[in-house]
Amino acid sequence: MNVTEYIASGILESYVMGAVSDQERREVDCLSAIYPEIRQEMDQLSLAMENYALLHSVEPPADLKQKIMAQVTFEKRSEPIIRPMPVERPSGPTYRVTWIVAASVGLLMLIFSFFLLSQLRSNQETLTALRTSNSSLQTEIRQLRDRQTQSDQTLALLRQPGLRTLELRGNDKAPKGDLIVFWNPRTRQVAVEVRSLPALPPDQQYQLWSLVDGKPIDAGVFDANSADKIVQQLRRPIGQADAFAVTVEKRGGSPTPTLSTLLAMTPVNA
Repeated sequence: MNVTEYIASGILESYVMGAVSDQERREVDCLSAIYPEIRQEMDQLSLAMENYALLHSVEPPADLKQKIMAQVTFEKRSEPIIRPMPVERPSGPTYRVTWIVAASVGLLMLIFSFFLLSQLRSNQETLTALRTSNSSLQTEIRQLRDRQTQSDQTLALLRQPGLRTLELRGNDKAPKGDLIVFWNPRTRQVAVEVRSLPALPPDQQYQLWSLVDGKPIDAGVFDANSADKIVQQLRRPIGQADAFAVTVEKRGGSPTPTLSTLLAMTPVNA
């Protein structure tokens, strides 16, 4: 089992917030007992959730009780008058006091219900914001991992024996054009580092060609400005090359080069 991928899936955050099914809860309990890394991540998430709840907790206003009690009034019961006649229970005052007490209790419950409802809505909004933040954080983590993987692959390429480095400078169509081609004939891998090339419209890309006995071979496409890639690895294996050239083609590449858009070319054995 890949513990790192399981932790990055986001199920532990959902477990801590109580948003998992019974089956997922049993699964997390089982795996946390087997893998210390999962247990440690759960403990850290629980601690972060507890700190967040303490930081954003809201206590009832201190004067809430006083305001409620100030609105409740009780009438004093009058002393019963004993008369030499059949005694009847005075129903009027008793019912009135009972109604006042019931109304007061109802008012108190209504105010408390509104308070609980506002707290519930606030907690739901906080939970939604926390989930959104968690999702954004997971996206950023995945992007960082992808960049790290690309960096590792690039570093591995540059460290391989037999790597050749070729510099291509622009012609009169791109006088300031400058890029580096990394080519390893043994592994047939090709990568480019764009130092300076004109920006292209969204529907166009640069395409690298290897020339073998005067015939162009597609070596892959790349962009002039890649925010997250300093060295762009191309997906076309190139085992032989007498020279390398760069043209401007439609996005996705062309089976044959457009000679009118040729920007740079350099021989391998200069």
